[in-house]
Amino acid sequence: MEINAHTELYCILGNPVRHSLSPVIHNTAFRSSGTNAVYLAFTPVNLKEGIQALRTLGIRGASITIPYKIEVLKLLDQIDPMAEAIGSVNTLLLENGRLSGYNTDAYGAVKPMLEREIPIEKSQFLVIGNGGAARAVAYSILHRGGAVAITGRNSNNIARFAEELRGAFPDRVAYRQISALDRTFMTEIDVIINTTPVGMAPDPARAPIDPSLLRKEHVVFDIVYTPHETLLLREAKKRRCDIIHGIEMLIHQGARQFEIWTGRTAPLKEIHSALKRHLRSRT
Repeated sequence: MEINAHTELYCILGNPVRHSLSPVIHNTAFRSSGTNAVYLAFTPVNLKEGIQALRTLGIRGASITIPYKIEVLKLLDQIDPMAEAIGSVNTLLLENGRLSGYNTDAYGAVKPMLEREIPIEKSQFLVIGNGGAARAVAYSILHRGGAVAITGRNSNNIARFAEELRGAFPDRVAYRQISALDRTFMTEIDVIINTTPVGMAPDPARAPIDPSLLRKEHVVFDIVYTPHETLLLREAKKRRCDIIHGIEMLIHQGARQFEIWTGRTAPLKEIHSALKRHLRSRT
């Protein structure tokens, strides 16, 4: 693709972002669809200045990642109703001078589970974390009739998060500190979802919960995608759990971003192939 004076710019804003696979996803999607655009990764000095630069330079759209998914809400002109309900934004669109926020993490999290025919409405989920991704994951599960237990290391944060969720879903939200998780409690859990960066490169030798709590009946989903197979997923495989890699959520949420930005269907086959090639080249 030739870059010229009409090429539109898209980007990801976060810290860290140098590990991100989003440029591979979106540049592949742009090339495959014939869209005259490029996608870059930026680490702003702070989010407010990053958003101002986006407006000033006319950057058409952006992905928002750790640690900005909640902070960005107060810097937008308009928020999609689902993103507002979730309380987290991971996608921006600049149109006619107005900056709108969306959440595609919810779609990205649910899609791999639907593909595996996991009965969300009949399942009990343990969601690890209380940040922007945790909000999207928990909301999407609750919205489809599932039950959620929130866990984390900070009891005040997880209690506050659970109470927020109970405002919309009063009967299907619980919480428990990670240190209080035990095997009896875990027998009630069907699906475990890690939404924290624990286990992400450059510190992959950690798991967000004690692996001894895993049972073969669990489905274990780690949204961390670098490394491809985290310590949590490796330990889950040893215990014969079904696992879901973070890259699946990444692809589906990225495809939804592409559709918001361009109005076109994302070329999923080409994105899958490009990511496989990229990951092979890094091993």
